[in-house]
Amino acid sequence: MFLTVKQKILITLLEKGALQNSDIAKRVGITEQWCSETINALYTEGLIESQFITPRRINKLTDRGVEVAKLLREINENVIKKTIETHNFVSQ
Repeated sequence: MFLTVKQKILITLLEKGALQNSDIAKRVGITEQWCSETINALYTEGLIESQFITPRRINKLTDRGVEVAKLLREINENVIKKTIETHNFVSQ
């Protein structure tokens, strides 16, 4: 499944815990500017919260963000599993 950048960030924070923008950007494969803009959008949506420790911004999931990230990860894993089964990539 192709995850959006927002979805990748949510799953990354779920799996790795609180991270700085620079760490998120590296893990997701985007620029720090793009990461910052996306983090702002996720904050507005109530999915993450940020703590500013100059000059760093530490981001973590809200309770709602955890729920959404878990569902996204589960859906992604199920799609991958179904795709593998459908295309007989698994040895039988």
